[in-house]
Amino acid sequence: MKTRILSAVVGIPVAVGVMILGSFYGIAVDIGFALIASMCVYEGLSANKLDKKLTIAVPSIVFCFAFCLFYSYDYVVPILTFVYVTALFLSMIFNHEHVVFSDLSYAFIITLMCTLGLWTILYVFDRSTNIVGIFYAVTALATPWLADAGAYFGGSALGKHKLCPKISPKKTVEGAVSGVIAGALLSLLIGVIFENFFFHGGEVVNYFALGLFGLLGSIFSIVGDLSFSLIKRSIGIKDYGSLIPGHGGMLDRFDSVIFTSPVMMIMIMFLPIVSGRLG
Repeated sequence: MKTRILSAVVGIPVAVGVMILGSFYGIAVDIGFALIASMCVYEGLSANKLDKKLTIAVPSIVFCFAFCLFYSYDYVVPILTFVYVTALFLSMIFNHEHVVFSDLSYAFIITLMCTLGLWTILYVFDRSTNIVGIFYAVTALATPWLADAGAYFGGSALGKHKLCPKISPKKTVEGAVSGVIAGALLSLLIGVIFENFFFHGGEVVNYFALGLFGLLGSIFSIVGDLSFSLIKRSIGIKDYGSLIPGHGGMLDRFDSVIFTSPVMMIMIMFLPIVSGRLG
């Protein structure tokens, strides 16, 4: 869990910096998250040794990268999806002695989870004015990381009852509750900081909606963490990669974000967290 704290301490300032850069050069954020999502897909495939099967790995990574860059074109998404699925099945047809349906299923699910989960950050960033987009994106990233940190400290101090011992032995019910509370409170703090120091165009934070996102986002961050932990256990690995020595790979850092950021997208569709001049 210490790696989660590292993710928050290092990742949040980096995310803010990238978003600020993106406010001047929007394509920078799109390319950045396309690369992150593609790396997550690659690590997910590598964990199950599918990176060696290029007829599966290459279409999966290309689909992810292209989806993140060109999703705003309505006709691109269905075409990309059709081409990707067709490529996977052609891989199995022409390599049926080495490629089985379980390979395709695993690759398809991992690719969709990583692509759609991280794409939603681009969606909330691109669909708002610069500063509001930065706020949405940073909150979507920071909430699960901060919730994980809260769960670590709460679990260390109060943890007695195991949450899912066969999936993640160190997680406790007390830690999970602490994480959800911490995620909600700290997301509210992010709102206070942005409203008082960064919003200068009449933007107003709906703290009820933000707190609700903090609660739901923190809960789904636990779901994401446990889901990817279960995948790791099922294929017998500890980490998805070694990008950061001693701290795992990109997917180990973004597993909870992949489940939390879609909550942000859905929230602002029906209950906007920021109102005012949204341009």
